[in-house]
Amino acid sequence: MVTLVGDGIENPANATALTEAAGMFAVPCRFRDSRDLSSQLPGLSTVDTDGLLTTPIVAVDNAPGAESVYNVRRIHSGASIVVGNERRGIRPDLLRAAAHTVQIPMPGRGVNTLNVATAAAVALYYLSGATGRRPARRSQRPDVLLAAPRDHVEAGSSLRSAAAFGWSAVAVEDRDKVWFGTPRPLRAESRAAARSHRNPLRVMPSEGPDPVYSRIVVCSPTSDGPPVHRTDLTGAGTLIVIPDEGWEPPPSRTVEWARVDVPGAPGRYRLVTGIVLAEVARQLGDSAKARPPRRGLSYGSELDLTAPDGGELLDPWELEQY
Repeated sequence: MVTLVGDGIENPANATALTEAAGMFAVPCRFRDSRDLSSQLPGLSTVDTDGLLTTPIVAVDNAPGAESVYNVRRIHSGASIVVGNERRGIRPDLLRAAAHTVQIPMPGRGVNTLNVATAAAVALYYLSGATGRRPARRSQRPDVLLAAPRDHVEAGSSLRSAAAFGWSAVAVEDRDKVWFGTPRPLRAESRAAARSHRNPLRVMPSEGPDPVYSRIVVCSPTSDGPPVHRTDLTGAGTLIVIPDEGWEPPPSRTVEWARVDVPGAPGRYRLVTGIVLAEVARQLGDSAKARPPRRGLSYGSELDLTAPDGGELLDPWELEQY
């Protein structure tokens, strides 16, 4: 059995999500707590540096020379899979001691990182299982529908993952109003989770799977279908549906089912979407790489963003909602 380790995690919500990511794969979760996280989360399971260095370390970090997580063979029991601080990554002492350093390829043009818990779930999926994978092939990128997300932050983080894995547009079936028409405080939290200030993703409202698609593949941890890594998730006319709990496809549509194959708990929505989107990107291979942005105009100066007394400073993504 491997152990998931968070190195220097600051945000208690991320620590909780990391614990849930470990639960998806039925492995323990520990923290090298250099940010006084335990004062906010009593009972946090910690590990000191000496104890951590006694195990083989697999660092998940986009450090120079890191190998693609898709290419690493299944690691041996007893290893520690380490993810780092939300801003600084893994500290240098663990990177130097790592037996393997792996990265999750990010073909996106704007956002190029995942939420730390999502990155952990993707790494665990490929490092501790996902055998018998379909080979990568050059094919057309499928469309994606996030079906009935129930939490605004989970939806925002899932959209961040979609942009990082190279999508330029994603549809959302927003039954619970977690993205469109939400109150301003919730909207701010969801857009922050999506990194909307640097995310070029177009989010489109949807009423469900459109009849225009010739093939609909629903990916869920609770389905009876084959594992997603053994299912063809690419091709023209394909729609990948990632449902939250309780979603059912329209009775008039014929769908294929694929299973997010995890041995433990189903996990929260951002973790499931991250694994599915990573697998689609893996199957696309080199064709998943996003085109470089067009060369635009350059400017010799910029405006200062200031708000006069009594005014309110808005981000561009907020203006787009009107």
